[in-house]
Amino acid sequence: MLGSGRAIACVLVVAWLGVAAVASAQEPQDLVVQSTTSVRDSGLLEEVIVPEFQREFPQWRLQVVAVGTGQAITNARAGQGDVLITHAPALEAQFVADGFSLEPVGRTIMWNDFVVVGPPADPAGVAAAASHDAATAFEAIAAAGAAGRATFVSRGDNSGTNTKEKDVWRLTGVSRNAAGEPAGSGTPNPPWYTKAGLGMADTLRLTQQCPSGGCYTITDRGTLQQLISNGAITALPIAMERQDGAARGGSALMVNHYRGYGLNPAKVPAAKTDGALAFLDFLTARGFQDRLRRFPTSRLPGFFPAAFPVLSPAQRAPKAISARRTLTLRGRIASAVPGASPLDGARIRLSRFTSPLTARTLDAATTGAGGGFRLRWKPNRSGRLFLTTPRFRDLSPLRHALGATRVRAAVRLRKPRVRAGRVQLSGRAWPVTGRRRARLEVLARPAAGGRFREVRRARLGSSKRFKFGAALAPGNWEVRVRYVDRGIVEARRSPVRSVFAG
Repeated sequence: MLGSGRAIACVLVVAWLGVAAVASAQEPQDLVVQSTTSVRDSGLLEEVIVPEFQREFPQWRLQVVAVGTGQAITNARAGQGDVLITHAPALEAQFVADGFSLEPVGRTIMWNDFVVVGPPADPAGVAAAASHDAATAFEAIAAAGAAGRATFVSRGDNSGTNTKEKDVWRLTGVSRNAAGEPAGSGTPNPPWYTKAGLGMADTLRLTQQCPSGGCYTITDRGTLQQLISNGAITALPIAMERQDGAARGGSALMVNHYRGYGLNPAKVPAAKTDGALAFLDFLTARGFQDRLRRFPTSRLPGFFPAAFPVLSPAQRAPKAISARRTLTLRGRIASAVPGASPLDGARIRLSRFTSPLTARTLDAATTGAGGGFRLRWKPNRSGRLFLTTPRFRDLSPLRHALGATRVRAAVRLRKPRVRAGRVQLSGRAWPVTGRRRARLEVLARPAAGGRFREVRRARLGSSKRFKFGAALAPGNWEVRVRYVDRGIVEARRSPVRSVFAG
């Protein structure tokens, strides 16, 4: 009896340990994301990314460190994270070159743009003189600052926004110091140039509270719109936006491009590769990308989705096409981010999906200069057509639906001949490839009139040409043949031919 009690106790202990192990396995793990502050300050992080990612991946618990891009990259290099979200291309390029990225390139997630905001009175006259020209806007602020009428508030934190600000100063005629900032006379900076050392939201609040009433700053549109929508910013109208293509720096100067990186475990051994890939897949999947279009509102989104290439076909796929024709599709693919490099060298396929997970490639091509492509297909089966691309550079794989195309069979019947009392029929039939149970049905009627009736069926092999005989009673007849392959193509009949069966 005592031994039996001990056995029961052992079973209970083992069972308890098993339950504890399962509970432990289900406990979510922390996934640390080093992120630029604009992802947080725009509200995108708290309202969309965290709740939706953790609902889809409950095994991970996001821990986000929101700092300037420069600091985020420094933290990532020091092993303080698993994922990195940034928007400073030059700093990111060095991060990748030094081997810290899990993948050869970062993944494009989204974009918005930088704008210049200032007081309603606009003492620098930016809106009047440079509403679409960032460099001229900065020069106007510098001139007004030197005259004591304006102040420029810089984040001064080596963030992506601060890096973009310095890009603009480099295009101006304003004297700069070694850090790329406006230079003072005997001082690192002039009196009208102030470094906040804060995140984007706090920098905007500081700019609005400017004691002189004449403060300007540069900001990403997403953070600005979120703060306007929640009432935190009420007196900082946009003075400069939508950079003109003819302005210094070109139309892409003020584009704000966000990418994501997993940390390479060869450099950061503690990096959680599975979690990083899950998070990057989430950010670049269709669901999250579609959500971006509606945040915070569909009328005024703070960001624009950019994970997938943009496809611009030169024409639509036809709803119906003869199997005798060749379908040619031309078009272009490009990044959704304005000013991004052309997608030359990308592989693109014309496919027909035979199941939700299985596709048949009909043709493939490599894009040329400017991302142009041409695909050709000899139609042989009705179905839904798609254009697909694999992952290319920093963009996600694309599947673009072209719609359903009905393929119509085609038959060309030569003039019948009569030999040894039988009518000899010959001609050509399309499609040739992809046949399943293809057959030709011979239809005939007396020349005097009446209904066509089937007089013979013949199986089609793998040849375009056909030739066989049919028995007809003596007299004048009209004959035609019909190509039938149910479930593959639409049946079609040849033109009518006349024959005298002697």
